[in-house]
Amino acid sequence: MTKSDVRGRKLLSERLYIEVFGRGHVEEADAILAPEVISHAPGVPPTVGSDGIKQQAVLLRTAIPDLRVELEDQLAEGDQVASRWRATGTHGGPLRLPTGDLPPSGRPIEFAEIRIDRFEGDRIVESWFIPDRLSFWMQLGLIPTQGR
Repeated sequence: MTKSDVRGRKLLSERLYIEVFGRGHVEEADAILAPEVISHAPGVPPTVGSDGIKQQAVLLRTAIPDLRVELEDQLAEGDQVASRWRATGTHGGPLRLPTGDLPPSGRPIEFAEIRIDRFEGDRIVESWFIPDRLSFWMQLGLIPTQGR
């Protein structure tokens, strides 16, 4: 694998979050992810296809219309790219939860995610990700914090 291949894969992993989440261009997911991409999230069975990430982007951008994402760190080896992202914004729209919609709170939000993407050619074919849901839920007031 050449340095150019590694650089290209790192850019694709970055583009997934910048375009799909940061700019709301959910259709870009289909250009970056293989149609049969397998996504592994904590606590749930793996899913196949790009619909899950597109739904997650719409859910977050609805709840946080000013969502901004920033790549903090990125490492690549072989066919894998590991990325650490930070997202910020304001809870200005409804957040759809399994228990119902959470109305906008106007609270500032900041959370992170670590993601490992495995590539075949120029497409992501498998991903493992760990979002910082605890911080997110605490900032929304769904989980009490000390001093509250």
